[in-house]
Amino acid sequence: MNVPAYRPDIDGLRALAVLSVLVYHVDSHLLSGGFLGVDIFFVISGYLISLIVFRELAQGEFSLSHFYKRRVRRLFPALIAVTLACLIFGGFALFAEEYQRLGRHAVAAITFLLNLLLMREAGYFNVVSDAKPLLHLWSLSVEEQFYLVWPLLLMLAARGRLKTGVVLGALVVGSFLFALHLGQTRLDALYFHPLARFWELLFGSGLAYAHHRFGVDALQTRLKWRWGQHLLSLGGLVAVCAAIWSFDSKTPHPDWPTLLPLLGAVALIASGPLAMGNRLLAFKPMVWVGLISYPLYLWHWPLLSYLRIMESGAPSPLMLWSGACASVLLAWGTYRFIERPLRFSPKSRAVLLGLVAGMGLMFVVAGVVWQTGGLPGRESVRHAADASALMKREPVSDGLCRRGFAPNEAPVYCRLNASQGRLLAVVGDSHAHALYPGIAEQAAALGYGTLLLANSGCPPLSGTAWGRNEAEKSACATSIEKILSAIEGDQRIAAVVLATRGPQYITGTGFGPVEAHYNFPPLSTWGNNLAGAGDDAAGVFERGLRNTVQRLERIKIPLVYLLQVPELGVPANNCVDRPLTLTGLHPGCVVARSVYEARMLVYRQLVARVAAQAPALGVVDPLPVFCDSVRCVGMRDDRLLYADDNHVSLIGASQVAPLIFQKWQKLGLAQKAETP
Repeated sequence: MNVPAYRPDIDGLRALAVLSVLVYHVDSHLLSGGFLGVDIFFVISGYLISLIVFRELAQGEFSLSHFYKRRVRRLFPALIAVTLACLIFGGFALFAEEYQRLGRHAVAAITFLLNLLLMREAGYFNVVSDAKPLLHLWSLSVEEQFYLVWPLLLMLAARGRLKTGVVLGALVVGSFLFALHLGQTRLDALYFHPLARFWELLFGSGLAYAHHRFGVDALQTRLKWRWGQHLLSLGGLVAVCAAIWSFDSKTPHPDWPTLLPLLGAVALIASGPLAMGNRLLAFKPMVWVGLISYPLYLWHWPLLSYLRIMESGAPSPLMLWSGACASVLLAWGTYRFIERPLRFSPKSRAVLLGLVAGMGLMFVVAGVVWQTGGLPGRESVRHAADASALMKREPVSDGLCRRGFAPNEAPVYCRLNASQGRLLAVVGDSHAHALYPGIAEQAAALGYGTLLLANSGCPPLSGTAWGRNEAEKSACATSIEKILSAIEGDQRIAAVVLATRGPQYITGTGFGPVEAHYNFPPLSTWGNNLAGAGDDAAGVFERGLRNTVQRLERIKIPLVYLLQVPELGVPANNCVDRPLTLTGLHPGCVVARSVYEARMLVYRQLVARVAAQAPALGVVDPLPVFCDSVRCVGMRDDRLLYADDNHVSLIGASQVAPLIFQKWQKLGLAQKAETP
């Protein structure tokens, strides 16, 4: 195998990848598929590093210790600088719970486990990505997890006399099939799961293996038609650019469509530096950006994230583009004065020990921030201490409630605060969970216990299902049936309240900046319980609610439905003055009542029609708690009414609960529970 010379076109491809990510993160509408730059990075990394490993293994020079020492010197200098800057700046700009999350993410990033942590956090209740300054380091974690096992597998294959090509092919197919499987079963885990991403790095590794066996210029020498090389290169460039331009958040990814940009990147690298498309990539400004692409990737997201945090999610375009330009300057400074001097220092042992010690210090600092709850005693956040306490969510379940179900079959939200006596049941989705503390407190004063049975993003509407694939819909429908059956079979229940969101199930759209990338479809039918409902989500919602009401009416107990509370569309933190801002402006958390009424119009009409046909159903309107004649607010009398952009806080729950009890009493709930 001939040793490859430096290829400026690959640095140009790096530039294309990092600039795509940068533009996407500034404004995703300008380049809707810019996130694919990360996938292109995976191909490049797999190619370049595997080529070195293949060469050293063939020459008998490969050493795991030397391999990982090179990785430390390559990754740690810029990573330490960015992590330190984020932790220091976060101490001035973040609320306690935000700073605690940053510390937790920093610990995971330093140990290259961030993707696994984010995989656990992903889901309906996940904090908006803009509020996570280290979110982008998930890709670094995936890479290092790959390089933890890939050289070992190659060494084992060599010792076992296994054909490397066969091993490579089996791993690519296995990883790709696993990604397809997750796309049908655990969509929230798909994006961050390492085994669903390894095939992208292995695409580059596969090309490296071909170059190792046949030479880095094998394709050029075997293509008898000179224009074949140019067409392959231009085709690869077109494929990459077309994907970056046309993909969006609704494109299945990583999935079959992802093959387009990955094969395009492979085609570009395989075409060689003299091919026409590669010459375009070797344009000097592109090469310069490619050389600083690693620190640029590290710096750009924290800058954009902090700008959005400080300006309560609404920085001006000028601020964001200024942040992008600042990230380029910081990347150049990091590359020029930190990365290159340390990476190529002749004092390799001292540099290595210093980098490991520096990363260890970052681990300790981040751990302190995490374990202390985000240093809540900081002067800059003391004013928000009470509000921060209200934004913390209650536990999702307890053992007493779960024991009423078979192992692993309890709903997501399952709580019970009394083992005997009469119970008030709170049933619904995550809004029921948010409401539970307020109802439980008042119920206890009247001698009732309280039972919570609810699911996240799965309203208890009989004969319906909600999810992004068949597996999620099936799980939702099954859980709905278990909840309703449990309510029907519990003789202790004296009254029931249903609490759910509404418009998002009907339209499939979220609300406000927090849910700008909302990607759940509308509610759909499940089974044979909604015959005639058709495909219209509004009809599905109405018939599903009617089915549930009819089932619960048979229990002959007071039943009420709580209409959805107003959505803020912004984090609840926006209701409180931020510790640090650039403009000093405070957009707050106010929604025009007309906006709320317009979004809720169809949903409220559906509920009203069901209530008109079910005299035993009472409807509770939370509007008086949150709105006056002009606007709906997230904070009243200096008390925070919300825990996030659409769920009530403990205060909000305590103020809504009396409306529910008043309606229950009108429907026949006794003032005091009978002594059991």
